[in-house]
Amino acid sequence: MSNGISLVRTAGLLSALLAAPQASFALTLLTEENPPLNYTENKKLTGMGTEVVQEMGKRAKVKLDTSVMAWDDAYMKAQADKETCIYSTARLGNRENLFKWVGPIAVNKWGLYALGGFKTPIKSLQDVRPFRVGGVEKDAKAEYLKQNNITNVVEEDNDKLNPGKLTLDRKATQKIDLWITSTATAKKVAQQAKVSDIKLVYVVREAEQYLACSPRTQPATLKSLQDALESMKKDGSYDKILKSYEGQ
Repeated sequence: MSNGISLVRTAGLLSALLAAPQASFALTLLTEENPPLNYTENKKLTGMGTEVVQEMGKRAKVKLDTSVMAWDDAYMKAQADKETCIYSTARLGNRENLFKWVGPIAVNKWGLYALGGFKTPIKSLQDVRPFRVGGVEKDAKAEYLKQNNITNVVEEDNDKLNPGKLTLDRKATQKIDLWITSTATAKKVAQQAKVSDIKLVYVVREAEQYLACSPRTQPATLKSLQDALESMKKDGSYDKILKSYEGQ
C-alpha cells in the first residue's frame, strides 16, 4: 500500500509542476548612444539595433530591462554580470571568447572622415598609419584599427567630441587628422558639433553587429532570442527595420 501511495503522490507532484506557469526569461540589456544603431530620441531609446532586439524579445517572450551608459562601463558589466548583454557590437576575434553571441542584429558601415581640405589619398589601411585617428574608447572601430597595426588612435568616451578635433595641421596638439565613425550618421554627428566641412576619404568595412551576452547567461535564453531573430529574417521584418534607417 505504501508504494502505491508514494506513486500517487509522485504523480500528483509531477502534474502540479507541469501545470505551474514556467518562469519567463529576463535579461539586462546595456547600450550606448551610437546612432543609427542605438540612441535616444525624444527621451525614447530607438535605433536599428534597438528595434531589432526589442522585437526579438517580444517573439521570444524574454523580458528586457535596458539601460544606456558609457560604452566602457557597459562592456565590462556585460562580461561580468549574470543574464546581461550589450548591443550593438561587432564580433571581433579578440572578443569571441568574452561573450556568448546572438545575431547578427544589424549592419554598420565604418568610414574614415577628414576635413574638406585633406589631400592625401587613402586607398588602404596602410595609408592611414601616419595619421592620428579619432575614435571611441572600447569601440569596435577603434579596436579594429589597432588590430591592423594603426597605433595612433586617439580615443574619446563620446563620438560627438571627435569632429571638433579634426585639423589639417599635422603639428597641432590635442587634434586628429582622421575620424572613424558610422557612415550613416557621420554628417549628423558633425553638424551637432558645428563642423560642416567633412568628407569621406575611405570606407573601412561593413561590420555585422551582434548582441553580446555574458557567459553567465542561460543558453535557453540565447537560443530563444536567436530563433526569434531567424523568424524575423524569414518574414521580412528584419530587412524592413534596417531599410528604414538607410541614409539617416
